[in-house]
Amino acid sequence: MTQTQPFTSTFLQKLLGRNYKWWYLINYWIRSNIVYFWSEVFVSMNRAVTLLGAVIIFLYFGQGNESILNYLLLGNLFFAVTDPVLSWFVSDNIKNGGLTRWLMYPIKYTTFLFFAAIANGLYMSLTYLAALIPVIFIFRDNISLTGNFGLILLFLPMSFFIRFTIQILAGFSSFWFVEGAGVNHLTQSFESFLSGSVFPLYILPATFSFVIFVPFSFTFYHPMQIYLGKYSPLETLYVFLGGIAWCVVLYFLAKWIFKLGLKRNESVGL
Repeated sequence: MTQTQPFTSTFLQKLLGRNYKWWYLINYWIRSNIVYFWSEVFVSMNRAVTLLGAVIIFLYFGQGNESILNYLLLGNLFFAVTDPVLSWFVSDNIKNGGLTRWLMYPIKYTTFLFFAAIANGLYMSLTYLAALIPVIFIFRDNISLTGNFGLILLFLPMSFFIRFTIQILAGFSSFWFVEGAGVNHLTQSFESFLSGSVFPLYILPATFSFVIFVPFSFTFYHPMQIYLGKYSPLETLYVFLGGIAWCVVLYFLAKWIFKLGLKRNESVGL
């Protein structure tokens, strides 16, 4: 007669209790993605080449001082950690009808996406790191690690949440368009250009000064300005409050767009 072993909770299960399911979800998502590790590394190399080109341009025009190089090289590492990589996943879910399956689960779809985004950020930071290390090594003598690390860590959750909401909003466009690839590509372009990840936004003409107020700028430009000590304590507080305000606006906008999208799908029988 077969005897069953009594179930014994692990230390982590005991520690997290009912919240252990979120850790399980993050762990599951990372392990599911890890099979694509080298593919993602090659994709990240494309971003590394773009970054290398930007650094070379600044060096060529005599603007490649230590501040600029720190801004570009260390900033792109910060940008990697906050990348949720979700817009295509959400878009494909809606386009292919997979959203119905996720809606049947006992957790909200957007809650699931949030923890999947955390897993993606952890996973993508590894692939970015593997691709960016050679670029950073080339310019290692120009990099200084004496910035405001404590403050930059405060901005990490805020930058992540802003990018999370922007990307799922891009994915939700598939509720209205047959193919969401165009919106996803456009969002990626905005993330690169308007965040300041290719060049500091302050070099733009005064006509484009408004870009420092858009949500994208709070995911790269402002955090790196704070890291480099370019802002006063009062300016840092304003940036933090501005980022929180965008988090709130984008959160409610995403909830509203998602509800509209579901209603539209129900009305056409999807």
